Amino acid sequence: MNKLSIDDEKSDIKLHELTAHLQSLITSLEDLVFEIDGNHTFKNVWTSDDSMLFMPREGFLGKTITEVMGEQSAVFTEPVNKAIETGEAQEVIYKHLNPSFNEWYKARIKTVQKSQQPEDYILVLSIQNITQKMLADIALEETRRQLEINNVALTEARNLAEKASKTKSDFLSVMSHEIRTPLNGIIGIANLLKLNHTMDQKEYIGNLIFSADHLMQLINDILDLTKMENEKLELVLAEVDLFRLVKNIRNQFKSLAEAKGIQLKSFMDDEIPNRLIADPIRLSQMLNNLISNAIKFTDRGEVTLIIKLVSVESNHALINFVVKDTGMGIPPELQESVFESFKQIQQSARRDHAGTGLGLTITQKLAELHNSRVILESAAGKGSEFHFDLSFEIAGEQNAGSPQDVLPVYSAFKEKLAGLRVLLVEDNLINVMVAQKQLEYFGVDIDCAENGKEALALMEKNNYHVAMLDLHMPVLDGYALAMIVRNKYPDIHPVIFTADIMAEVRAKFASIHVYDILNKPFAPEKMFEVLLKVAQSRGVV
Repeated sequence: MNKLSIDDEKSDIKLHELTAHLQSLITSLEDLVFEIDGNHTFKNVWTSDDSMLFMPREGFLGKTITEVMGEQSAVFTEPVNKAIETGEAQEVIYKHLNPSFNEWYKARIKTVQKSQQPEDYILVLSIQNITQKMLADIALEETRRQLEINNVALTEARNLAEKASKTKSDFLSVMSHEIRTPLNGIIGIANLLKLNHTMDQKEYIGNLIFSADHLMQLINDILDLTKMENEKLELVLAEVDLFRLVKNIRNQFKSLAEAKGIQLKSFMDDEIPNRLIADPIRLSQMLNNLISNAIKFTDRGEVTLIIKLVSVESNHALINFVVKDTGMGIPPELQESVFESFKQIQQSARRDHAGTGLGLTITQKLAELHNSRVILESAAGKGSEFHFDLSFEIAGEQNAGSPQDVLPVYSAFKEKLAGLRVLLVEDNLINVMVAQKQLEYFGVDIDCAENGKEALALMEKNNYHVAMLDLHMPVLDGYALAMIVRNKYPDIHPVIFTADIMAEVRAKFASIHVYDILNKPFAPEKMFEVLLKVAQSRGVV
């Protein structure tokens, strides 16, 4: 045997070994691999598991894709033709050709050798089972689609909730205005009668004012609860003389306690700082609710308010408030429910105590607004004790006089604002009469307009220090009129005169720098306070 023959034999052996090695590598893959020519004829089949084939591998060899696949051959013939035409690899994803199988595959066709003769053209068709990936993608897409549906549903639900909330807010705004407007007339006239009445009328006037104030408290309770539920209530902090605040609260309930034949006592720790940073209105509201309830449910004995200093740290004072009584008490099984809305403890068949049952609910929510909680200790027939701790910042100046000190009693307001010119814009004749009488008592020079159009005509002809504007009026409402006053008549100080006390009202006026708002019904003292501030700033008094 010559040397050339030996070399050829060695080359054939190496080629055979290499081919066997490549076939071994190919068959180790999880994919199906087919070799086809330019005529779509199967030349080779490689697989690690013959069960992956729907027919014996010998059945593929020498046959075309169409002959093997029949009507379903287009899944492969089209990308094969495109691979031959472009020379670029092609991919196609398809579901199992048998529709009863929920399996997915990816076929990839790549040119290995090009040739002018189709039978010499070589392509590799590899098929990979991608069922798990496809099922995961389908599940992910379904989840995404469901999330989109849920997001749409949530958006619709949110829009409906916002619409319902706005409808509720609008309703409360209108009802607040509609109820407070006649109440303003009742309370205003009652306050005017206090200035000039006979001794026989004194008791009637007192009862009238008490009843009107009680009705006003019920309205305020419902509106406050709504604000708290909408999380729109915020603390308005100011320097507060806690000793004076407690004294005023005690004086407020003194006659009520005496009328029931019970004692009203109060004890304050002398070490409590004189002046604290607090919300005086909300703190008063908490104590008022607890003391009012205690008096209401106590028929004999006493109601006691105790205020103690717990600690002072980092310029903050922690103060403990206790309101206890010797009244009917509350059984343990009913103690949680007293803090629920519209609940009252009635321990007899008849309804002995009037009210909304909102006082304790509001007090608890106000305590939570202070990061605290009202605790109840009670037993049936042994009285009740409500207590809570509040932390206050200590004011820098402890000896400054309280603003409350400078406000005189109502009878001392007579003629104190002489020279102040006021334009009152109000469409309710009773409210006009009440406000006019109060302003005249203060010595104010007053003109009245029933609507915004009349008001603008008067402002063109006359000079005014103050324009008191009703919020809800026909033709031109208080918002529009206040903006005109701010822009066209900067020397006139606008004061909003309204029965609408919703938070949105103050925010809207604050945006145009109108901050003085008199809520109907208001105490004459409050009107005097607002007007006195303007009169002093303008040098009238």
